Amino acid sequence: MRILITPKKISLIIFAVFLVLVAIYFWRQISFLIKAPGLEVTQPPADITTTQKSFEIVGKTEPTAYLKVNGQEIHLDRKGNFNTEVNLSAGLNIIKIESQNRFNKVNTIIRRIVFNK
Repeated sequence: MRILITPKKISLIIFAVFLVLVAIYFWRQISFLIKAPGLEVTQPPADITTTQKSFEIVGKTEPTAYLKVNGQEIHLDRKGNFNTEVNLSAGLNIIKIESQNRFNKVNTIIRRIVFNK
């Protein structure tokens, strides 16, 4: 069987590829609106026990997001990086890190830090 390549077939293939690329573009834009912003906490990496009175929370989120640590708004740099110092009380401390985009989609990470005097 022999396949003939005609100008009509080439233009149909180019048009189909164009439609697929447009669909991918719109999917990425729509998924940005419907999903919560990415949030990564690098320190503390997991629930820990410490003897330090204060502890630094370090991580990254999307640069356009609003970030709160225990309800207090935290400043982000241009790339979405953040760090803040949290004072600990004796015993179990629950640290709630929330990243919210302008469409009210929220991503939350909770860290538990036990402070032993």
